[in-house]
Amino acid sequence: MAPIPSRRLPAAPVALLLGLAAPLGAQEAAEGPHIFEFFLGATHADHRGQDETAFSLGGQYRHDLGNGVSMGLLAEYAFDPFDSWVVGVPVVFSLGDSGWQFTAMPGAEIEGGSSEFLIRVGIGYEIDGEAYSIKPEINFDWVADELAIVAGVSIGFRR
Repeated sequence: MAPIPSRRLPAAPVALLLGLAAPLGAQEAAEGPHIFEFFLGATHADHRGQDETAFSLGGQYRHDLGNGVSMGLLAEYAFDPFDSWVVGVPVVFSLGDSGWQFTAMPGAEIEGGSSEFLIRVGIGYEIDGEAYSIKPEINFDWVADELAIVAGVSIGFRR
């Protein structure tokens, strides 16, 4: 059996994300403490001396701690030319019922078998639907002295 090429998204995380989404989408909106979000967007950064943009796909789980604060785990993959993962522990602050959310996250960028410490800050506006939410968002990732901008849309489910 041939090894999975390093530039392809591993199947296990995708299967896990899709498996979590299936039962959540069929239910009415709940006010439970569990929040699942699936991200589609783009990452833009200086990569090897050139401005580059790549398709990004990710997912996160957060637990609502109350008082507008939630905390969880995030995994996000930026495709070619970056071929890198961002993983971290996001802390999300919601501004009441306004829909605005601010993210602060320590984490790591994993590229080519090595990892570096990462700090992410971001802002998003959550629009609640009956069974899901949509959140346009923009995040800023600092790794060493470099900045990456990650923009896109998250689709969320609450249980």
